[in-house]
Amino acid sequence: MCLKRAKIGMIIADLILITISLAALIFATVTDIKIKEVPDWLSYALMISGLSIRLMQGVLFNKYSYFLYGIIGLLSMLIIGNILYHTKQWGGGDAKLLMGIGATLATTPFYLEKSSIPFLGVVFILIMLSGAFYGIIWSLFLIHKDTKKFKEEFKKINKMHYIKLLKIVSFIIICLFITILFFVPSTIKPIIISLLLIIICYPYIFIAIKSVESLYLYTFFSVDKLMEGDWIVNDIKRNNKIIFYKKAAITNRDIEKLKELNIKKVLIKDGIPFVPSFLIGTVLALIIGNPLA
Repeated sequence: MCLKRAKIGMIIADLILITISLAALIFATVTDIKIKEVPDWLSYALMISGLSIRLMQGVLFNKYSYFLYGIIGLLSMLIIGNILYHTKQWGGGDAKLLMGIGATLATTPFYLEKSSIPFLGVVFILIMLSGAFYGIIWSLFLIHKDTKKFKEEFKKINKMHYIKLLKIVSFIIICLFITILFFVPSTIKPIIISLLLIIICYPYIFIAIKSVESLYLYTFFSVDKLMEGDWIVNDIKRNNKIIFYKKAAITNRDIEKLKELNIKKVLIKDGIPFVPSFLIGTVLALIIGNPLA
C-alpha cells in the first residue's frame, strides 16, 4: 500500500513539475519574442517551485533522491548556462531559465523509459538542436528581407584580415584530414569525411552569421533603456581615449557609470530570441524522450 501511494505521489509530482515547466516556458517564449527579455522572477519561481515540490515529495514518501536530483540538475545547468553566457552564446535570462528547467525536469517522467543519457541531458541536447534549426530559419528570414544588403555585407566581411587567417587555418586542417583519410580504417572514414565537409563550409557559415549579426543584431540603444546582461559591442571612446571597455554582459553598476560619463547611446548586440527553442526542445523531450534509445 505504501509503495502504491509513493508511486501515485511520484506521478502527481511529475505531472505538476511538467505543467509548471511548460507554463513557464510558454510565458517566457511570449515575452522573449515581444520584448526580448525573460523576467528574472519567472526563472527564480521555476527554481523554487521545482525544488519545493521535490522536497515535499521526499519528505512525504521518504524519497530524498527526488529532491537531490533537483539540486544536481539546477547546479549542472548553472555551470552550463554560465559557460554559454560568458562565451556570448546566450543572454543571462536564458541561463537562469535553464537553471529553472534543471530543477523541474531533473528526472525522467514516469511515462518515459529511462535511457543511458539522463533525461535532463536529453532536454538540453534537444534544446540545442532545436535552437540550431530555429536560428537557421530565423537568419534566413532576416536575409530574405534584404538579400542585396546581405550580399554586400558578406563580401565586405569576406575581405577582412581575420577571415583570410580563418581560411588559411581551415585549409591546413583540411589538408591534415585528407592525409589522415589514407591511414584510418574504412569504418572511421565516413566520420572524417563528415568533419571535412563541416570544416570546408565553416568559414562561409561564419561569414554569413557575422553578416546577419552586423546587419540585424547590432543596434544603438539608449543608456536609460539598458538592462543588466546586455552586451556592449564596441569600446566607448572620447577624444580617441577609451573611457569604457566593451563588455559581454554589463551590470547595473556599469549602467550607472555610463550615465555618469554622460553617454547617451551605445551599440549593443540584440540577439535572436532563443527561448522558443527551449519550449520546442522541452516538448520534444517530454514526448519522445531520448530519440537514440
